[in-house]
Amino acid sequence: MRPFTRLMTAEGLKLRRSPALRLVWLLPLLFILVEGFFIERPFLSLRTLTPKAQTTWDLLQVKMVVALWGGFFHPLMLAILPALIFRPEHRFKTWRHLHAMPLARRGIFLAKAIYTLLLSAALLILIGLLLAVERKFMGWMNPLLAFPLHGLQVAKTLGWLWLGSLPVMAIYLWVSDRINSLAVPVVFGLVGLLLTIALTGQELPQPWRRDLIPWVLPYAAAEQVIHQGPAQQEGHMALKEFQPEPNVLRLPSGKKIRTWQNVPDEVLFPPPPPTPAWLLAAFSLGAGVLLLGLGYADAGRNRV
Repeated sequence: MRPFTRLMTAEGLKLRRSPALRLVWLLPLLFILVEGFFIERPFLSLRTLTPKAQTTWDLLQVKMVVALWGGFFHPLMLAILPALIFRPEHRFKTWRHLHAMPLARRGIFLAKAIYTLLLSAALLILIGLLLAVERKFMGWMNPLLAFPLHGLQVAKTLGWLWLGSLPVMAIYLWVSDRINSLAVPVVFGLVGLLLTIALTGQELPQPWRRDLIPWVLPYAAAEQVIHQGPAQQEGHMALKEFQPEPNVLRLPSGKKIRTWQNVPDEVLFPPPPPTPAWLLAAFSLGAGVLLLGLGYADAGRNRV
């Protein structure tokens, strides 16, 4: 058996009882429970569906994958998964033992990186399957809700999330290899979540400067699947209540006054077009490979 094949086999054995493997199925289940109980459950009591409610229900799951998973769960998953992959070596201080064996030091990092990418892809696939089961269950509970799942759009959204996550995943792999602490990647994940909340939905003259930030990139890549209207990007769910309403003037007292004008602002002053999909894909692949290469090169260092 070749040395790298042995490394992959060893990493697979470590994962059998690893928290990383439990994260792959626990986090999608938590997402489905939150999305189903708080977002979809109110539809079960409906006895008639208005055209507006039909439109909302039809694309609700696709939008929730972007808004709820991509906006909250995904940034934290990206930070926690690499840290859990490297946790056994840091926790039990086995680096010197591993480096004393006839194995390439960089091969250990490469094996862990491959498993991290595979597990993140498996986690997203599980989300797609759970969404299909949930849609069938809701249709069984209330025949009015028996709408087909937009499987292609869900698959595109999850695929863009995985592709857009490559640069920040590479950063977390590098950090998790360098630092013997689970808390540091989690802090980075919270910072990334705050960046995503603060920057998404902002109108910029050059939107690529926002969208190509590694922590914002997964959300920006997935959001283009559901993008509608003249805006560059849909605002984050956490900032919905704080975004200005169209044709509404808010007084210092808090009172709202509805205004009227012949030509809407988005027609008079159209925003610049959103970041092209090819640029998001090319940057994700290029930056992901580059950062993984830097982490791979650094993994050959002598550990103290």
